[in-house]
Amino acid sequence: MNILKTIISLFTFISIIVVLQVVLFYGQIQDRFLYYQNNQNKLSSVRSLTDTEVIRTTTPSRALLPRFNLDDIYPNWTEKATLMKSQVDTNRRYLTIGLVTAKRPNNTVYLYDTLSSLITNANGKELLDIYIIILLSDFDQEWRKNISSTIQIKYPQEVRTGTIRIIGSFDWMYPKLENLTHHYIGHSESKVKWKSKQNIDFVLLWLYVLKMKLSEYYLHLEDDVITIEGYIKVMRNFIISQKNRWTCLEFSELGMIAKLYRTHDLEALAKMVALFYEEQPADVTFLNFNPQMLQFSRIIRKPTLFQHIGRTSSLKGKTMLAEDRFFMGNFRKELKGDNPPAKVLTSLKVHSGYLPENAYNAGFGYFWSESSPQKNDYFRVKFKKPQNIQRIVVKSGIDRFPKDKFYNAGLEISSEVNKTNDCINYKLIGKFLNGTVDVRNATNPSNSIKTHCIQIRVLRPQKFWVIIQEISVFLWH
Repeated sequence: MNILKTIISLFTFISIIVVLQVVLFYGQIQDRFLYYQNNQNKLSSVRSLTDTEVIRTTTPSRALLPRFNLDDIYPNWTEKATLMKSQVDTNRRYLTIGLVTAKRPNNTVYLYDTLSSLITNANGKELLDIYIIILLSDFDQEWRKNISSTIQIKYPQEVRTGTIRIIGSFDWMYPKLENLTHHYIGHSESKVKWKSKQNIDFVLLWLYVLKMKLSEYYLHLEDDVITIEGYIKVMRNFIISQKNRWTCLEFSELGMIAKLYRTHDLEALAKMVALFYEEQPADVTFLNFNPQMLQFSRIIRKPTLFQHIGRTSSLKGKTMLAEDRFFMGNFRKELKGDNPPAKVLTSLKVHSGYLPENAYNAGFGYFWSESSPQKNDYFRVKFKKPQNIQRIVVKSGIDRFPKDKFYNAGLEISSEVNKTNDCINYKLIGKFLNGTVDVRNATNPSNSIKTHCIQIRVLRPQKFWVIIQEISVFLWH
């Protein structure tokens, strides 16, 4: 009986302690909620655009927190931000390309080269499926007018259809940019201010694209890049080819150039960049953002599609020499063969993104195996129609990977097919020397027998992978 009373007493005592802890915990949560709510209300109290000085003196040093809404600061801010847009209604499109441009020393402008590259390397239908949003981040009104008017003159069709849209940033939007203390050791005050402002430039651009619901995907570029022909189709195919979860696909290995996100993820990205606007640049923050979105490794499409061309930075005294070593345009075909329509096949394991077709069909790029060629491995080109061939040139290896070439391989042709239309009875017409084979007078022009297939056949195993940079086929005319 005494034991039972003791147990009941202990149980009662423990129950009282638990109840008291719950009450105290609830009280702490409520206090924290009220504190946060009160501070949020203070941050949202700034509205007027007319008196920037008042806004600056009343805005906290960190005006942009992870939970912010520009509509609370200025309703319909996107309308005020839009400096130039189409007069016709524009609908939701597949892709928005966004870039920030700022005033550079000595009136240097790379923006027009970038726009021309984006426009000329996309066909008419593709242009109607994208937006190009340009944020003018410098507050110099004369500079803004000059840039806007030049774009209207150079690209009237794209402006009229709404493909190109220009927006501007607001001075009231920026948090404190002077006397910043949380930044990389060794960075000058001017560089810290420049990078911190650039972070907020990106944030405004992303939030504009998000709020306007412009497209399914968003590609972030810089204003001093060029691209290759057919880049939109390549990006579409790369997106479709993804089998696993992804947050960011990269079409350049450099900085914040050519980073592709789903548009609905831009809000989370903007919040994180705004939170660390003075601690680190966006091209560092995004590498930390992706794992938070459960993408734990970078997904870079190689060869890459965009190249950095700028040298003069918008930061006075800074020179930018970075170039993308994997840019597809670096591997332009030297020879322009006739290359009639054909199907390209190989027994070699294909390195992701370096398709067999790159060696034969594409104006840029190359094929890259992901295995070491073994005896009788092949790389075959099967023509849709038999051809009368004058010359065949195959180049393997590239400057960056000179060892990834053919060492013991031969070039063969076939003029016969079996009942299943497969090429048979191949004839050896040349062997690779230092990774290259060049065979002239491959067939007799007076001969009625035409070639159905050409193929590279490995004669002996090798330890290095292989890159085929170019296959050029010249016909008798």
